[in-house]
Amino acid sequence: MKLMRAFWFIIFAAIALFLGCAKPAPPLASRSVVATIKTPTFSVSQSGFIDAFPNDEYRLQIYAAGHGALELRVGEKICKGAFCMSAAEFNRRYLSANYPPNFLRDILGRRTIAGLKNSVVASGAGGWIQTATLEGKYDVRYENSGDFQRVRDSVNRVLIVIVGAN
Repeated sequence: MKLMRAFWFIIFAAIALFLGCAKPAPPLASRSVVATIKTPTFSVSQSGFIDAFPNDEYRLQIYAAGHGALELRVGEKICKGAFCMSAAEFNRRYLSANYPPNFLRDILGRRTIAGLKNSVVASGAGGWIQTATLEGKYDVRYENSGDFQRVRDSVNRVLIVIVGAN
């Protein structure tokens, strides 16, 4: 009996030691930003950081008065703080159910939003503009030039502005 307890104690101690020493992967790139996100369900506008990780994952951290006001981890799932949900569920709750699941990930990755129907991309000298309209579902205009990004959807009243240093 004591031998069995000692065995399980050693196993649990080894697991705890392994998990306690495991570090999350460092970001591949990090940029400081001023982010504004306004939707019908929440609104935030402060400075913060966007970190890029392997496997096309991102973390948006926004600070207010030196304290974390919002942290979103965006990958296959989107985690708001400790609460995680599918990207489609996040869109349904906070943005629009009509958006493709990769909507926020593509914005944080500074690329055109794949999966928007009737999408047109026009390139210019300093960047590009993507427009996509689906009657009654969305009317998205996404501008990306240098360190400036703005996504506006007049149908769903969504505004995302990201101004960064690099």
